[in-house]
Amino acid sequence: MPRFIVKSNATRNQRFELDKPETLIGRGDECQLVLPNVSVSRTHARVLVGTQGVTIEDLNSSSGILVNGKRAEQHMLKSGDEIQVGKFSLVFMGDGRGDRFFKGRFVEYLAPYEVGGVPPDDDAATFALSMDALKRLQQDTHLVDSARLVMESDKKRFWYPEDRGITFGKAGMVQVDGWFTGGVCAEIGWDGRQHLVSKKGWLTHVSVNGQAVAGRRPLRQRDQVRIGKSYFTYEIDD
Repeated sequence: MPRFIVKSNATRNQRFELDKPETLIGRGDECQLVLPNVSVSRTHARVLVGTQGVTIEDLNSSSGILVNGKRAEQHMLKSGDEIQVGKFSLVFMGDGRGDRFFKGRFVEYLAPYEVGGVPPDDDAATFALSMDALKRLQQDTHLVDSARLVMESDKKRFWYPEDRGITFGKAGMVQVDGWFTGGVCAEIGWDGRQHLVSKKGWLTHVSVNGQAVAGRRPLRQRDQVRIGKSYFTYEIDD
């Protein structure tokens, strides 16, 4: 069945099954998909599941909705579409065979969405986000979710740093070659807006595009990262 992957800065990715003909999205208790934040209207949007496909409609919400970065009043969804609802991002997954996986992970292994797992906001009037703020939120969410680090010597091996980071070295998450790579010698983390590579080992060679990193260095699309004698490419999926 079709579903959403629910993403927010407060929780890990969760799945929400679209198992009813109509699903209300909003902050209010009358909604089936409750998003507890004042950036979300009490009844923000509606999803209709029919024989022709799945459609999302804005219900005259204060902030509106974005689909793949563009304002939408009504939109027929296709797999991979990303909808920004206030501070939440919803990735639509259809019911095809390829939709069983999200970023290389089996979707069924994701925890089902529970509103109790998201810290609630004040039950106050809706705080309307500007369209520019909504677009920045979607861009940031896409970046933290889609950027990955690909090993140059074996492009089938890659890691998503997301907002939890990746450590490198013999005591890290990713093993690297070279001298002085014991313990954790480098890390890629998230500062709220971008990924940065940090040098942790005093003698370990860490560089980006051939320029040595002494402390921290922001990463951009297609940057080549060297840690010890291992090379990686930082990629952002379109």
